[in-house]
Amino acid sequence: MTRTPLHKLADIRNGTAFKADPGGVFFVQGRHLRGGCLNVEDLATGSSPVRSFEDARLQAGDVLVDTRGTTNWAACIERADSPLFAVLDLAIVRLKGNNVLPAYLALFLNLPTTQSALATMRSTATIPRLGLGALTELEIPVPPFRIQKLMAALDSERRKQSNLIEKLGEAQNRLTDEILRRVAEGLPMPEGNPAWAIHRQTRLAREHLAYSTSKDGVSIMSNKKSPGKGGTTHHVVPDPDRGWNVKRGGASRSSGHFDTKQEAVDRAREISRNANSELKIHNQDGKIAQSDSHGNDPRNIKG
Repeated sequence: MTRTPLHKLADIRNGTAFKADPGGVFFVQGRHLRGGCLNVEDLATGSSPVRSFEDARLQAGDVLVDTRGTTNWAACIERADSPLFAVLDLAIVRLKGNNVLPAYLALFLNLPTTQSALATMRSTATIPRLGLGALTELEIPVPPFRIQKLMAALDSERRKQSNLIEKLGEAQNRLTDEILRRVAEGLPMPEGNPAWAIHRQTRLAREHLAYSTSKDGVSIMSNKKSPGKGGTTHHVVPDPDRGWNVKRGGASRSSGHFDTKQEAVDRAREISRNANSELKIHNQDGKIAQSDSHGNDPRNIKG
């Protein structure tokens, strides 16, 4: 496979001066290239360049390289419908022919081995910089165009997967934070929402654990099942202060407190079904208004 200096494959120049202007044209800065993927959602706006407008304007297919810092991220411009420019700290690489795919060049520049090579070319000033002269001499392997397309497609799928994993992690963190907030404030969890499945499974597992007291009076947890499983009764009763409670028959503490009766009934049915128990729903005056059986009833009864 041939290796060709970059200056033989492309014209390379710095971006242009940037002066912030809320009503100006769009500029790409180094922060928009982080991770090797161009982020166009938060572009900077600045005054139009002094030099020739078309000479400084970016085109589709240009590859941008951040020349400032300890990582020289690269990304290609897929489209540039409106005027778009690069700041001085970016190098603009415009390929001369059709034998190198811009997406392939960008991914090659972002490879760890290439970044290591670029690190040896950077100046040792307070803020490391990659000079255009050094960048132009970087040798680029040029595989067949078909291979370049396959490599670019693989890199694109990798980035999509990484993005999805990142979003999933953020969603899981938000879910956990909300669960912890509700637990801390003593608030009930929304029922019927698949997003709370993890919390419900954790809660059901916890309900299978029985508390016992050692001789020295210290409460400990045991994995023994409740002796009433399959034969106990659960109740929905009014709370003396406000709202409704779910209680197991004979228990002094409630299994959950809810603002509305319907929330308490829904939660009690879930507990009763998992415990194969009887469910007694009381009125505000304490009288039983409804009884449901969730035990091993041989009859086909819905309840």
